[in-house]
Amino acid sequence: MSEGTRYCWRCDEPILHGQAVVTSMKVSISAGGHVVVVHEQCPKPPAYVRRTP
Repeated sequence: MSEGTRYCWRCDEPILHGQAVVTSMKVSISAGGHVVVVHEQCPKPPAYVRRTP
């Protein structure tokens, strides 16, 4: 099974082969678990996301 392209959860840039990453498991009752992968040092600042209630 192919994993496909992984993207950084923080900066939304693709994670290239050989780049240093940090992987963590976020547990969610509804999702049954979610793997979060981020660069050790992102190539660009995180994208601004406006969240409104």
